[in-house]
This record gives sequence, structure tokens and C-alpha cells, in this order.
Amino acid sequence: MKEIDIETWSRKEHFQFFLRSDLPFYNVNFNVDITGLKEYARSCGLSLTNTLLFLAVKALNRVENFRYRLMEGKVVLYDRINPSFACIRGNEDLFRMITVEFEDDIVAFDTKAKAAIEHSTSCFDMTMLKGRSDFAFFSPLPWIPFTAVDHTMSLKKEDCIPRISWGKYSQDGGKVLLPFNIQVNHVFIDGLHVGQYYEKLHELIREQMKK
Repeated sequence: MKEIDIETWSRKEHFQFFLRSDLPFYNVNFNVDITGLKEYARSCGLSLTNTLLFLAVKALNRVENFRYRLMEGKVVLYDRINPSFACIRGNEDLFRMITVEFEDDIVAFDTKAKAAIEHSTSCFDMTMLKGRSDFAFFSPLPWIPFTAVDHTMSLKKEDCIPRISWGKYSQDGGKVLLPFNIQVNHVFIDGLHVGQYYEKLHELIREQMKK
């Protein structure tokens, strides 16, 4: 993590402009082409959800603006973002929030995520989040082919943690499309950066299936 000198920062004007907004957050919804990814995950013995989570976090880490945070009035850039995600364990009907450190290897990440879910003792264990903001929040909705999503949050404009959700995939002309939503803070992230994330996510999906 490193602190950014706001006075010499190329984004200073945008940062100060959007920080004056009462509600600087916005949502973008789009489809992600995951054709073949379910079969890939199954052939590797991986959870499809964890596979999507791995790729979604990896793409966040590849676009610098998603790693900026505002902490006590200071802008910091993290080296890596980690996932905090909602999941339902077994036959339970209440979801849990699970937080893990990201792994660059998909098998290691899948193993770590499964273990964290299995050994979870609380629905909202926020121990790892205390004093940190190097996370993104994920809320999969695999039951719903949604077209838009909004996220629960406290309306503090200093909250710069991205929130991501995806829904129920569907077939469309030979492709498998996954509805995808991302909520960001305009203080750090513009439409250009969301577009870069969209492209990077598709690129990483294609690369992963070749491994």
C-alpha cells in the first residue's frame, strides 16, 4: 500500500469534484460471456462460483483505479484487493459473509474459499475487515436473471469499496451469458475504468479456459 500525493495527482480535479457530491456512487449492469466456463470448472473440480469469484477479483486487481481507497482523508493505493463474499452453506437458508485473502492460483483460491465456508462459525465475521479496506464485496444471485441490482450500504461518500453481483446465466444464440453488476464510487472510478474492467474480465476468462 502507498499513499498518493493528492496535490500532484493527475486525478486531483476529478477526486475533489466527486468528493463534493452527496451521492457519488453509481451502478453499471452488463452481460459477461461465460461460454464454456462451467464445463471448465467442472473438469478441474472447481466450484463455478469460486471460479467466477477468482476471475472477478483478478480483473479488479488488474485495473489500478479499483485499488484506490480513501482512509482518514488520505488516498491510498493497495497492491491487492481481496474478496468478501456472500454464500449459502449446504442446506442453510441464511447467507454468510466470508472473507479470504486472494490467491493467484485458482486451485489454491478455490481450496481456501471452500475451507473458509466450511469452517465459518458466524454469518457476519468481520474480523479480517477491521481497520482495512483492501476488499471488494460480492453478492452472487444465481437464482435470478436480473437486469439491474442495487446494493445495501451506509451512505458515506468516503466508502470506495466496489460491490459486485452476478445472477442466473442463460443461453443466447449459442453463448452462455451471465448478468453482472458493479457498483463503484465516482471519486476513483469512471466509466472508462468500468469498461477496462469489463474487457479485462473477458480476457481473463478466455485465458483461464486455455490452462
